[in-house]
Amino acid sequence: MSKELFPVFLERLKAIVGNERYDQVVRSFSRPDVLSIRINTLKTVRQEILAKLNERNIAIREVPWSAEALILEGIAREELGRMDLINDGSLYRQSLSSMLPVLALSPQPGERILDMCAAPGSKTTQMAAMMHNEGEIVAVEAIRGRFYRLKSVLAQCGATNVATKLTDARRFRSPVLFDRILVDAPCSSEGRFKMSDPDTYAYWSPRKIKEMVRKQRGLLLHASRFLKPGGTLVYATCTFAPEENEGVVDWLLRKTGGRLSLGPVHFAGIQDYPALGGWQGKIFDSRVQDCFRVLPGAEMEGFFIARFIASK
Repeated sequence: MSKELFPVFLERLKAIVGNERYDQVVRSFSRPDVLSIRINTLKTVRQEILAKLNERNIAIREVPWSAEALILEGIAREELGRMDLINDGSLYRQSLSSMLPVLALSPQPGERILDMCAAPGSKTTQMAAMMHNEGEIVAVEAIRGRFYRLKSVLAQCGATNVATKLTDARRFRSPVLFDRILVDAPCSSEGRFKMSDPDTYAYWSPRKIKEMVRKQRGLLLHASRFLKPGGTLVYATCTFAPEENEGVVDWLLRKTGGRLSLGPVHFAGIQDYPALGGWQGKIFDSRVQDCFRVLPGAEMEGFFIARFIASK
């Protein structure tokens, strides 16, 4: 982001989150790293992990809304990366907000799941664990390097019910429909900006947002064609931009002509703020109020989650 664009971003941000939340959100861009991990129940159980961390004098903080999530304290990020519990797949480093889309999707053992933008595998392996490796996940990734990273993560975590596809998800084909679909879409990543890491915001611009919207619309519309009647499609981004969030949801509701509705998304104990009813003169479908916006703070990144239900 150039210096000229920084005031543009901040002006947009204040309009999105509101004056009363603005300072908290801006502070979140300078917060220290939160070392959050997910216990991989394909490899271990919670009590075993708690005992091993206690043996190593690693302090933990519980996460009230997930038994598999923990925050580790008193350990450096580099040390965590070398830990055997990470390298053997027992633990997986994952931001807390990143765990929410899969919880909203709620994949069940025996179901057929499509993961449209799967690499590096955080949410794919989270789904495999929730499904106890029963059923099938088709994990799609377009970029070759990320695709092989995905395969490595799946092997490390013991996710054996996943079939991987190296292709642009907008060109994906399947002879059968899916019970649930996750579109954790490429986005402008505003919720992950860190002032200490210019790479996180270097490419931001209003033009970038428009580019992402085109990609997101293509992914979502294509995904909707593979959803079973009564099936669930979760759309998630890690950005604040209404064009990429409520705007894309509003567009898909209109584009699919009543075939999709929105189910409410709610997480008790997670600080959120209302979805926007409109942006820059455009009024959105009132149903977008059922979407969930995570308010970033000391532990959480900014995230947006929408849950579509296909008519039966």
